[in-house]
Amino acid sequence: MNIPSFVTASESVTRSDSFYRPHPGEVFQRRCINKTSLKQAEIAKRIGISTKHLSRFTNGHVHVGVELARKLEACTNISASAWLHYQTQYDLYTTVKLKTMPSLMTP
Repeated sequence: MNIPSFVTASESVTRSDSFYRPHPGEVFQRRCINKTSLKQAEIAKRIGISTKHLSRFTNGHVHVGVELARKLEACTNISASAWLHYQTQYDLYTTVKLKTMPSLMTP
């Protein structure tokens, strides 16, 4: 299999790994909970999750999957893909210190 020259000739792109990416629960806390007078129990009920689950989510202990992303989308008008993007960015940020593997593109 031949690798096209534009792939092997391209420069690697690096991003600062020190740029903080918040957990989606922190985003939800800042963008939604802090802007309402509703209690956590009422917010959890509207989302369709338990109060304990909401608390664990806002404290960064719950991973956003498709189901939770859809529930958040329904009550926040922030797309499910945005919530999943926040989770992915957070996961990449928290795993940046893992040992890097050698590139598949180098001979």
